[in-house]
Amino acid sequence: MCFAHSSTASDALHVQAQIGDDAAAAFAGLADAGGLGTVGVPGAGTPERVQTTAGERILDGYSKVNHNRWNRDLPSAISVRPGEEVQLLCRDALDIGDQARTMTADGTMTLDLGRIHPLTGPVEVEGAEPGDILEIEILDVSPLVDFGYTTISPALGLFGTLRPEALAPFAPYTEASQLSDPNPGRVPQAVPEDQPYNSGAPSVQLFHFERGQSSGYATFEGSDTGRRARIPITPFLGILGNAPLRKGMYRTFPPSVSGGMGGNTDVRQLVKGTRLQLPVYVEGAKFSAGDGHMAQGDGEITGTAIETLMAATLRFSVIKNQVITSPRAIVPAADPTQLAMDAEMRAAGYYITTGTGPDLMENAKNAVRDMIDWLVVDQQLSLHEAYTLCSVVGDLKISETVDLPNWLVSMTFPRGVFS
Repeated sequence: MCFAHSSTASDALHVQAQIGDDAAAAFAGLADAGGLGTVGVPGAGTPERVQTTAGERILDGYSKVNHNRWNRDLPSAISVRPGEEVQLLCRDALDIGDQARTMTADGTMTLDLGRIHPLTGPVEVEGAEPGDILEIEILDVSPLVDFGYTTISPALGLFGTLRPEALAPFAPYTEASQLSDPNPGRVPQAVPEDQPYNSGAPSVQLFHFERGQSSGYATFEGSDTGRRARIPITPFLGILGNAPLRKGMYRTFPPSVSGGMGGNTDVRQLVKGTRLQLPVYVEGAKFSAGDGHMAQGDGEITGTAIETLMAATLRFSVIKNQVITSPRAIVPAADPTQLAMDAEMRAAGYYITTGTGPDLMENAKNAVRDMIDWLVVDQQLSLHEAYTLCSVVGDLKISETVDLPNWLVSMTFPRGVFS
């Protein structure tokens, strides 16, 4: 998910790139204060539709924030027995809720970085001890609302250019100018004459679906050109993790703060039907989750997928006295998007582009640049729309490591989404 994040409904949104001593001290006291407390959102309370099994236990991280930092000393919000089902209600990764419906491109630059990734939990699993494996069976994942969003910001993503380094002012001249050039003027690409160039890079795009919908398609209507597409949905949670080994309070980035406890992994294969295994580092495991995605490509290249508020029904079990060093899973499909596509969409085939060289990141950027250019020319999308769709349904892969030191990265994109 994403580094940008807003607070609750407010006219006083602001940029928060770092915190001072007083704020740091306040965060340090969160565990003693019982977490982040409640935060009101438009429509807070009981969701209009929740996919749930009768008699199932529910942990509400929808009407209030449970926490948004990893901390082994946080008290458990709920305790469950192995084999018992529980449903987690989760807020969206940026915690903006209904604000996404009216947010402008410039508004994405005023989001509060301090409130990113509200998590639902911790869930204490009885009998789980350090040196065990916690296995999480994902029984259902479905949205609590009827919309999702993707943001583009120069602060993050594959082509983000705001960097905490001395060379940051020169980044627009060395990065992909067609995506993030802050200077007015057309970009040197094979794009139509009336193509908007979107100076400054920020953008926001809405997607629509039904509450509780866990299969089928989301609808896309480009915010720049009005171009329409159907996006196959494969709901999953981007964050699934146990409490860390080390004491202290940690942000949700990077994915693991003390080994393989999970975290912001954004593995799109962890859909309904998955059995995920995580190492246990504390008594009860203290599992938390969040960051709901309706659809995402491998790479999540803008830094966001289709972000939304999500319900997830889970069942836990404990594998005693077995140690693993990182998350493992058995998943229904290596490419769940193909399972979501109908025969007509699959029959349309895929675009594929490549990047090759000694630097895997540069190879990835080159493959994406070429895909964006192809989509703009062939499908008459704007640059931001093409970038957004690459993050939602485009898949980056390391295709070969044979021709060392030149590795090959490819990107695939389903052509049928425009049918």
